[in-house]
Amino acid sequence: MIDIPAAPEDPNDENRNLLCQMAVELPLQDVIEAAKAAGWTAAETLAAIIEVADNLMLANVKNAELDALLKAMKRRLE
Repeated sequence: MIDIPAAPEDPNDENRNLLCQMAVELPLQDVIEAAKAAGWTAAETLAAIIEVADNLMLANVKNAELDALLKAMKRRLE
């Protein structure tokens, strides 16, 4: 399991995004090094990470939209 520091308790912490970046940077560097050891270039690996992150973000947005739609439909049925 990857060791990532806990998020700040305050969800409105102005440094939250930066702290998250710092928390995931070292594990991502480890992924890049492992990919390089497996024969992938750093550029290929970074491009893949960006694509995967983008796809995950899109899926997350779609899931949130679907959840909101389902909640609205449930309210109408009640």
